[in-house]
Amino acid sequence: MSAEFLSPQYFQDPYPVFNDFLVNSPIFWSEKMTAWIVSPYAEVEAGLRNEKLNAGERMNKAAAHFSDKERAKYSVILEVLSNWLVFQDPPQHTRLRKLISKSFTPRTIAALEPKIELIVSKLLDAALKKEEFDLVTKLSFQLPAIVICELLGIPLERAWDVKRWSDGAAGFSASARVSHSEATHANETAIEASEYLLTLFAQLRKQPQDNLLSRLLGYKENEDGLTDAELVGLIVNLFFAGFETTEGLIGNAVLALAAHPEQLAKVQKDSSLLENVIEEVLRFDSSILKQSRVASEELEIAGERISKGDYIHFLIGAANRDPARFRNPNIFDIFRPDKGHVSFGHGIHFCIGAPLARLESRIALRQLIDRLPNLELLTQTPEYPELFAVRKPLKLLVRNDKVS
Repeated sequence: MSAEFLSPQYFQDPYPVFNDFLVNSPIFWSEKMTAWIVSPYAEVEAGLRNEKLNAGERMNKAAAHFSDKERAKYSVILEVLSNWLVFQDPPQHTRLRKLISKSFTPRTIAALEPKIELIVSKLLDAALKKEEFDLVTKLSFQLPAIVICELLGIPLERAWDVKRWSDGAAGFSASARVSHSEATHANETAIEASEYLLTLFAQLRKQPQDNLLSRLLGYKENEDGLTDAELVGLIVNLFFAGFETTEGLIGNAVLALAAHPEQLAKVQKDSSLLENVIEEVLRFDSSILKQSRVASEELEIAGERISKGDYIHFLIGAANRDPARFRNPNIFDIFRPDKGHVSFGHGIHFCIGAPLARLESRIALRQLIDRLPNLELLTQTPEYPELFAVRKPLKLLVRNDKVS
């Protein structure tokens, strides 16, 4: 196992460690994580759809190092996370996914394109008034935050609160090992989010609107509706899924294109290549680096015996760079013939918002490239959060040569 694993250097650039895992430790037990670490593409893809592995016990495993007293202290964030769709197994997972799936069909998402075009245009209008701007705060965060707020029915003035609540949850759910300070912060933000959402639920029950949240609130219990606790968890999950993936995807795409000007020039001449760009960025530098499961029974993965109850981390970021699956995997190539990735997961937990993330990213990148043909990043070495599951630049300063 690489000595750099989970070091500060790892969080800034995990790929040398992933390469080492693929060559020397494709599957191993990590005492630091108290979990199995699995890297090869074939095993990651198979593991994410393996019915002998469950998602429902993940939060218990993630919080296993806390005492009963500490778990009681962090009870609100634990309850919120326990109701996330990604931490459910059938039949509960089937029930929850069915309730929200109609709002995320390809046809429904495609109908959002004109609105997303307008949102991006307005965001860039504001950003391009200055000689330089932060792509993250001005575009890659705001776009998906605005879209998910409008889809759900959250007032846009609460978008930054949504980010705080989501970041708080991420500090618990996406960390390598949750610290007491992270758990305390996550619990405080979960309390704040819950109090706000319960008030909003009451308002929307009295005056329903044309949004996903009003539709979910309209289901009665005998129609397989949700309790308020379930709904709070599901909505916070949608906050996280609604913009964390897209925020990172846009930022990572701009970094990759800026580092490969010859490929950027081809995209500038042919915007249809943006679909290739997005898929290659998802493979090359995914904003989601891992998914986890718990063994429901004893089984074998890559020759290792996995005991019932063992925690397993499937490294999406490593799988997407596996030379057994991809030719020259560490090369960014939008014309790659061996396309593919597991960045949106696999099996029943495949990301329900994948079409929306792709659409938002394509529109944002096209407008950005059109309006800034001489795209220049002033941030050469971006910082990343020290999160095991999420990879996104925290700040990306862009030079605007259009200011007169």
